[in-house]
Formats: sequence, structure tokens, C-alpha cells
Amino acid sequence: MKVLSGQTLFDIAVQYCGCADAAFGLAVLNGLNLTDDLEAGQELQIPGVLKSDIATYYANKGLNPATASNEPVESVERVFFEELSIEFS
Repeated sequence: MKVLSGQTLFDIAVQYCGCADAAFGLAVLNGLNLTDDLEAGQELQIPGVLKSDIATYYANKGLNPATASNEPVESVERVFFEELSIEFS
């Protein structure tokens, strides 16, 4: 399969194998690390389907997850507005 822009090994694992656990086998099969950046158009071998119902759903809906965004973030919302300080004794 060919990698699309913004896809990670986890995206591809869910799309083609049906679960994120398959990312480990995908990495080994293709000589990659889990956190490697993938290039659009890069060819990868797929290890096999683990959960066919999920992989079939993605295929039938034409879903192509791509969670690695190269777009700059304009603003960041903060969960905590106060500085947190933890001291250990």
C-alpha cells in the first residue's frame, strides 16, 4: 500500500489491519520504528488483518486516517491556567 500524507504506522494499522496493535508488526515488517515519520507515496507491506470487521468498515467507508499533521498550530488552549508545583519529600 502507499502511504498518504499525514499517515502514521498506527493510522495504517487501524485502516488495513483493524487495530492499532498491528503497528508493531507493520514496523518490523517494513524495517521501521513506531515513531518514524512516513513519506506520502512510501510503499509499505501489510502484515495481515487482525480484526476484519474494523478493516472492512474503513474500506467500505473509504476512510483514510491521517493523524500526523504538518500544519502549524495557531493557538493552543490550556487545560490549567495556574502553574502547578509538586514537591516530593
